[in-house]
Amino acid sequence: MEYKIYYPLIKEVAIAPDGKQVVYGVQEPSLADEESKFISHLYLTSIEGNEPIQLTIGQHSNYCPRWSPDGRYIAFISNRSGKANIYVISPVGGEARALTNTESEIATLKWSPDGSQIAFLMSEPRSPEKDKPILWDVDFSFTHLYSIPFNTAPRQLAKVTQITTGHFHLTGFDWFPDGQTVAVIYRPTPSFNDWTQTRLATVPAADSQAYKLEDLKDIAIIADPNLSPLVSPDGNYIACVTGDRPIRWSFNNRIVLYSTKDRPPRPLSSTPNGQCQLIGWSSDSSLVMVLEFQGIDTQVWSLPVSGEAGKPLTDSKLFKSSVNANKSNSVVFVGEDFDRPNSLYSLDISTGKETNFLTLPLPQDWPDLTLPKTEVIRWTAPNDLEIEGILTYPQNYQPGRAYPLIVNIHGGPSALFLRLFLGSSLKFSIDVLELAARGFVILQPNPRGSSGYGKEFRCANDQDWGGGDYQDIMAGVDRLIDRGLVDPERMGVMGWSYGGYMTSWIITQSDRFSAACVGAGVTNLISFTGTADIPSFIPDFFGAEFWDNPDIYKSRSPIFQVKGVKTPTLILHGEEDKRVPLAQGKELYNALKRQGVTTEMIIYPRQEHRFTDPRFILDLRQRILDWFDRFVLAK
Repeated sequence: MEYKIYYPLIKEVAIAPDGKQVVYGVQEPSLADEESKFISHLYLTSIEGNEPIQLTIGQHSNYCPRWSPDGRYIAFISNRSGKANIYVISPVGGEARALTNTESEIATLKWSPDGSQIAFLMSEPRSPEKDKPILWDVDFSFTHLYSIPFNTAPRQLAKVTQITTGHFHLTGFDWFPDGQTVAVIYRPTPSFNDWTQTRLATVPAADSQAYKLEDLKDIAIIADPNLSPLVSPDGNYIACVTGDRPIRWSFNNRIVLYSTKDRPPRPLSSTPNGQCQLIGWSSDSSLVMVLEFQGIDTQVWSLPVSGEAGKPLTDSKLFKSSVNANKSNSVVFVGEDFDRPNSLYSLDISTGKETNFLTLPLPQDWPDLTLPKTEVIRWTAPNDLEIEGILTYPQNYQPGRAYPLIVNIHGGPSALFLRLFLGSSLKFSIDVLELAARGFVILQPNPRGSSGYGKEFRCANDQDWGGGDYQDIMAGVDRLIDRGLVDPERMGVMGWSYGGYMTSWIITQSDRFSAACVGAGVTNLISFTGTADIPSFIPDFFGAEFWDNPDIYKSRSPIFQVKGVKTPTLILHGEEDKRVPLAQGKELYNALKRQGVTTEMIIYPRQEHRFTDPRFILDLRQRILDWFDRFVLAK
């Protein structure tokens, strides 16, 4: 059986000021007629587990729900007008009404503390200039801060006030309690390559003028790709995720409190993985709550403002995401596990008790079968490094039999495989359930370089792509063979992005795999550096520009090791991929084809590094299944 229906995903949650109700967004595919897109709708429920109420309907997306401070309204963003604009709806019922009608896309919004205004981020409108030459790396569309007044009547569009303007790019903001000032996060350009120059500043919000860069009160460079600052309820501090020095792409961070009273910054206690995400403040401004990766799980931590050691508020084997806290210490999150679909939980921060109050039902035509056994395994790689991975058994597993194997390698490299529901569409490039149903064992390793295991482990592949990480993966494969679980004559390997790099590297180093699927893989470190939207990425990992040390770039590029490859290889790539440009896949395809290796390349129109078209995702997953059926299962 094939899983053609996506399990709907809860993508975001917002808890009401009184802590009794929650608005949540659900993403599902829309595949009617020729249409193929993901849409999201908003639902309302109570933490008592009452029947949810659907707040929005139609073939448009609604997201970014935000409660008004008094709990009487829910503002959100919708593209129902053709552009992303702000709407508001009452939680007790009625129609949503538009608050803006802008020509540019609105990115996020926040109510002012007294509920009289809504601030939002939006790209500055630009007049279309067809056929005008593009000044590369200069002609940017900058995102800035705007606000509108909120009132319930008369029902007319409010006047939009621009708060910031000029050649700098805002990525996040938060109001001060007095409603007169806003903390902002900005960087020089929208280019993600400039995240290392991300800064924190403040700007007045009460005037009618638009402030330029030189008008901002600059506070610090935070050098972290996380997006939002959070001002303490008492207004004394701005909590901000801040990158350690030296600034690295395999970044390590901690929460730093920046005083609004001109006192020195106060770093809070470090967290185990050093890559925490800011959740919120306690109501008395004494604690900051963060979310931290810990192996394949995530846990909520509290960090005292005093600087004392932080402590975990949770310790469950549950992947937690979309954690949301209100100003009354109420916390909700989305939780899931291998055999548990994403669900809504409340968290008692005083006891750590997690209470499940809503689970989305499976789609009506979801296949009726028991989920395959999945477990966390560990093995020892060369140099005695312990490696963790996720192992899924065949659907009808019988002890004592040896099964075909698929090794799936994650991207990053500082990403990781997590405790996600097996049917989650977040696993967009692999259909774990269908592979297991066809009789495959699936290994998803977290080799050195992965996040979740601390800074030292995350940086252990510096200047060593394709070295220790390759050995880690192969040691895991050998462990399964030694257990008698895997047939060494029937193995396939696949991965996306850095996982695509590792897959293309593996087929140049070994002919042990019967087939490979390379998804958006980096294959030539030199040409990648010269064409990707992150040209500082590889030089950071390898400690040199390619013109200073071309040998290390060549020695770790699959394309320069490609002579003699024999593995049948399927190459998959998005046509509009800027992160790993299409030419990376073409270079590998041509090199394999010219040597007579069985290879195919599929290019998906309009898709970037991560696909957004449901039909293309289904097509991609089916082609991977067919490739492994042909060259591994049938062997």
